[in-house]
Amino acid sequence: MKHRERDEVKIVPYKKAWLEQFEIAKHGLSAALGDISICIDHIGSTSIPRMPAKDRIDIQIGVTEISSAICNTINQQIGNLNLPNAYMSEDHLPPNETHQADWQKIYLPGKTEKWSFKANIHIRKVGAKNFKYALLFRDYLRIDNSAAKAYATFKQTLASQIPDDRDLYSQLKDPVCDLIMISAKRWADTTK
Repeated sequence: MKHRERDEVKIVPYKKAWLEQFEIAKHGLSAALGDISICIDHIGSTSIPRMPAKDRIDIQIGVTEISSAICNTINQQIGNLNLPNAYMSEDHLPPNETHQADWQKIYLPGKTEKWSFKANIHIRKVGAKNFKYALLFRDYLRIDNSAAKAYATFKQTLASQIPDDRDLYSQLKDPVCDLIMISAKRWADTTK
């Protein structure tokens, strides 16, 4: 796995501009990827109204499979966006998960002079566990204000304590996200 340049972890107040930035990125990515992308969704904290977040848009692109061949095709097709190359990666394994294939992804650093903002672009197989996790996490925090406020407070506190260690920030945040997902899954089960 390639290591990318790490900015300081800084949580900023919610910005309405994040929705516009997502639409700009979505339009460019959709045009570049064509039929490879089944769907493009705004995920993560910037997709949750009133949620403080890192000033970086999280985007999930749904594809039919995760493979080196798809990764290479993506890199060929995004050339006109001047993005860095995508690469094979994986999400953290939540508790009781053992099947690594359900958590594989292609990561595309969203830093280009064509955009006035940065993005984290996660390319995941539609229907895979990590694909569903990102959408359910977002949807749950959009409807549960108490959980969203608690998560925001946690992120702000964590970022203030370790602003220079993005990897540790992510490692400590992942179990909190997994705890939120317990309630999110219960909510999803009762709303079906």
